[in-house]
Amino acid sequence: MALRIGRTLPPAAAPLHLKDIISGVAGVFGGNKTVMGLEESLKEYFHVRYCFAVSSGKAALVQILQALHELSPERDEVLIPAYTCYSVPSAIVRAGLRVRLCDVSPESLDFDFDNLAEQLANPCLLAVVPTHLFGLPADVERVKGLARDRGIFVVEDAAQAMGGEWNGRTMGTLGDVGLFSMGRGKAFSTVEGGIILTDNDLIGRAIEKRLGAIAGYGALDNLKLLIYAVALSVLIHPLIYWLPRSLPFLKLGETYFDPNFLIRRLSPFQAGLAIGWKTRIKELRKLRHRIAGIIAGYGISPPGISEGMLPDLIRFPVLLADTETKQKVLQKSEELGLGISDGYPDSIDGIKELRYRSDGKGYPRAKDIAERLVSLPVHPFVRKSDIEKIVRLLR
Repeated sequence: MALRIGRTLPPAAAPLHLKDIISGVAGVFGGNKTVMGLEESLKEYFHVRYCFAVSSGKAALVQILQALHELSPERDEVLIPAYTCYSVPSAIVRAGLRVRLCDVSPESLDFDFDNLAEQLANPCLLAVVPTHLFGLPADVERVKGLARDRGIFVVEDAAQAMGGEWNGRTMGTLGDVGLFSMGRGKAFSTVEGGIILTDNDLIGRAIEKRLGAIAGYGALDNLKLLIYAVALSVLIHPLIYWLPRSLPFLKLGETYFDPNFLIRRLSPFQAGLAIGWKTRIKELRKLRHRIAGIIAGYGISPPGISEGMLPDLIRFPVLLADTETKQKVLQKSEELGLGISDGYPDSIDGIKELRYRSDGKGYPRAKDIAERLVSLPVHPFVRKSDIEKIVRLLR
């Protein structure tokens, strides 16, 4: 494919500005007080008693799962959607636990609840992980109802839904314990980072005990974060994004299964980047919702959502007719710099490195979604003219 030089939309973006980076540097001088201040503000906003800030969303999931395993050591399996971000099975393996899969519904990208009810009979099941994929709301309350009397924990994966609300409920606070990601391209970004929330004393104390033994970022690591933040604030702009997008070694937009990642406490620099997070999340939600509303106004809807009832999406998922159509759309989007991106390359059972043992079960709906799903950009850099081009391409 020919190199594109010119305005190119990133698939997702939560922009960082100079004032944010200055706040990050100021946060370093505040030390751990900056991190504690962020955690306290999150507890107050989300009305929970426990909040812990760590290095990434998958680091948050590892800490949650290991704490839950300490509470129920006889259980060692975690049930997740068969179509989800590869970071989720990576974290389960990193936690020393086993992955179990449940097929998903193309109508909602949530669990296939008939399949879920069968899976929850498993006596080895430690936790089930409903996921707000792309910001689409998962039915966490229904999952809790099915799991309530089985001794199974409900871990709400709100990695892609920080600040999101649905039907008057705040995502990330509906399960026994929840998590957010603050990586680049998420609803809100501190370059990298993760948040754990729970109002359960037993779970909160278990996680708190574990985190006491985890190191923070060193001085060199903070310098790397600063450089990364500055680069991200510049290179994410559509007028420049074509440059990093054209460098294959950066592997932008590619999805990997990798359980070998670092787990650290959030740094004061990242906590400083998050200063003013409530206002910034509100503004980003408003902008993304407006763009998603314009797309929906052309008759395009994400799975499970009717026009006029759009959730807080960080990317706008669309199921195309077939794989051939999907490849044509992605190729043309690449040529035009429209930021339409693939979903995840396969269902979780298709990850070769995972060595997943399916016990003869298949996940045809998850496979179908992987073959047909693309996502549209809805971040603040998207213009009305970009939307019109995207709509013409999809039609």
